[in-house]
Amino acid sequence: MKKQNLTRCTLMYAMTFLVFSLLSLSCTKSKAPVADDPESVQRKQSNSAALVATAQDLPGGKARFSAVMGNMDLAGATVVRICNWTFNAGAGTVAATYWDWNTADEKGKTLFNAHTCTFEGISRTANPYTPTGWMLPAAQYFGRTGAYTYNATTGILSIAWDAPWTGVTESWNVSNPDAFSAKVSLRSSNYGLTHGRGYGSNASWSTFKTVAQVPRILYRGFRIAVWSKNGTTIYIDTIGTGAWKADKLNLSPFTASANGNTLHALLPSSDDVCDDGCSTSRNGIIYHLASNNNGRSMVYNHFCACLPTNEEFPTYNRNLHPYAFQQIIDDNGNMRGFVGIEQQDEPGSVGYQYQLKEYFQ
Repeated sequence: MKKQNLTRCTLMYAMTFLVFSLLSLSCTKSKAPVADDPESVQRKQSNSAALVATAQDLPGGKARFSAVMGNMDLAGATVVRICNWTFNAGAGTVAATYWDWNTADEKGKTLFNAHTCTFEGISRTANPYTPTGWMLPAAQYFGRTGAYTYNATTGILSIAWDAPWTGVTESWNVSNPDAFSAKVSLRSSNYGLTHGRGYGSNASWSTFKTVAQVPRILYRGFRIAVWSKNGTTIYIDTIGTGAWKADKLNLSPFTASANGNTLHALLPSSDDVCDDGCSTSRNGIIYHLASNNNGRSMVYNHFCACLPTNEEFPTYNRNLHPYAFQQIIDDNGNMRGFVGIEQQDEPGSVGYQYQLKEYFQ
C-alpha cells in the first residue's frame, strides 16, 4: 500500500433519538465521548427487548473468537477495535475484552521490542512499534459481558450487552470454513459499526504460536482502510455498505531475527510507492512481525526503505505504519491467519490512517 505521511479519524458513541449513540458522527477529529464512555452508553435506549440469558448453542460450535470491527465509512468518525469473545453455552452469556483506537484519542505508537536487523549488508538494532495500548502500555483494554442467542439454522448470532452498555446490541452471521473453525461477519449494530469480521475455535486462549512457529506462507484475506491527509477530506478503500477489499500478507520471504522475537523482510515496491518524504534513493519496503512469544498478540510494522537516513538504515522510528495483530488458532491448535488493525495517528496530527484486516488460510 502506498506510503503516505498519514494518520487517521475516530469511533465515538452518541444516539440520535433523545439520547447519544455510541458513535460520534463527526468527520473530523472532534473530541466527542469515546466508544466505551459509560455515561454516554448508559444514557442510550434500545429499540429491541433485552435478551434473557438462557442456554444456547455455541456460535458455529465454537467458544472463543477474535474479531475486528469499527466505524469505517465517509459519513462518520473512524474507529477500530480488536475484541476477544468467550461464549458460555450453558448460561447463554458472552464475556468480551476490547482494545479501542480512535482519532479523538490519537494514541500513536509505543516502542515494543528490539532485535538486530541486517539489510543491504548493514546491521543495526531495530525497534518495532505497537499501536499504543496493544500490549504496551499494559492493561489498556476494557471488558464487557452480555447475553446472546444463536440460531444454528440461520447462522445468526445476536448479542445484547450488560451495563454499562445496557441497550447496546449487535448481530453477526456465523459460518464454518471447515470443521475446525468458525467465521463471524457483521450484520448490524445499534451503535454505528459498519464493518466487522472474525474467527473462532475451541482452542484455549493459551494456545498460540511463537515467532519461530508462525507458518511463513501466503495469507489471503481482506481489508478496509480509511485515511485522510488533512483530517477533513476522507478516503476509503471501497464504497458500499460493509464492503471489503481483497488483500494478502506474504510471509514466505521473511526471515527470523537472531533473538527469535521478530520476522522481517526488505521487499521490492512498485514505482508509485514510497515517493514522498524520502531521505535516500533506496527502493522497497521494510516489514517487521514481532511478538513477545507468550500469547496470540503480535505487532506488525512497515515503512519505506527510503525514509531512514543513511545513518539510520535499516531502522526507522518516525511516521511508520503500526498494526495490532491477533493470531487465528483452530481447534487443532494450528495457526490459520490473523485479524488486525492499523492505527497510524500520532498525537497532534492532522491526517490519519486506520484499517481493519483479516487473513485466513
